[in-house]
Amino acid sequence: MDETGVRVRSVSSCGVKLRMIMSGIGILVGVSVFIVFTMQYKNLNVGIWGLMSGLAASLAFGVTVAYHRHVWDSKPRRLKSFMLLGCFIQLAGVCAFVAYLVLAISQNQALTAYGNGYYLTSIWCAMTWKWGFGLLMYSRRFYYSFASADDKSNLI
Repeated sequence: MDETGVRVRSVSSCGVKLRMIMSGIGILVGVSVFIVFTMQYKNLNVGIWGLMSGLAASLAFGVTVAYHRHVWDSKPRRLKSFMLLGCFIQLAGVCAFVAYLVLAISQNQALTAYGNGYYLTSIWCAMTWKWGFGLLMYSRRFYYSFASADDKSNLI
């Protein structure tokens, strides 16, 4: 127990490191997709959504690193804003996924990397949704790790 009387149940060290590694890979892949698809393939839609995926992964990485460095120990309520942000990123990702999929089907597009290929864009919208979900779940797990075993109402 700490000085406030709240028992801290930490996330396992292996789990935190695994989350950092996965988020780091997500950042690298998202930035790489942005560079390759905007410069080489001239597909700005895929590039922008790849970059958005990388940004969402970087937020998940930042939340995890902050937990690892015990930044959230003093004010775990700050994690609620990251949970809300994760919800908004998920909403944007799933709405864009459906919109690009409908565009690709209605325009009878083939799966192509060059130009405005909407099928690949919908894939990166789904990846953005995935990292929004990851941000929500990481923040939620870290937030509830600060609750005492018998009373979680002190965090709400």
